Amino acid sequence: MSASANTPEREITVFFCTRQGERVARIFRELSGQGMMRVRSVPLPCSGKLEVFQLTRALEDGAAGVALFGCPEGECRYVFGSPRGKGRVSHAGRILEEIGLEKERVRRFVLPADSGPESMKELSDRVEKIRGLESIQAR
Repeated sequence: MSASANTPEREITVFFCTRQGERVARIFRELSGQGMMRVRSVPLPCSGKLEVFQLTRALEDGAAGVALFGCPEGECRYVFGSPRGKGRVSHAGRILEEIGLEKERVRRFVLPADSGPESMKELSDRVEKIRGLESIQAR
């Protein structure tokens, strides 16, 4: 289902640490309830396991944007997973800029245990921005 007859439905690929699974599932329900965007979810044992090629491949496969949900730094059970995931998202953003695409297509989100409405607002704003982008396949 698209947002309107003139606007094609956009897809966002979401990679997430399985420790964030319940919070991310709640966000998926919220987003799908708003009819905002089609979401493809990919669980990871840790956000640090995400590789740059996975971010860029999701875009190549038609996603208008990619998000990574990880643990707050200092709370990662693998110690370095969160900073590693952060660095890989940053690196993917630089690659996108170098090839003439918006680095905003890739984004990392950290949801603390006590995340409230402001976190959902930030995510909703991000999704709206991605909805305004066309997939790279359409270029």
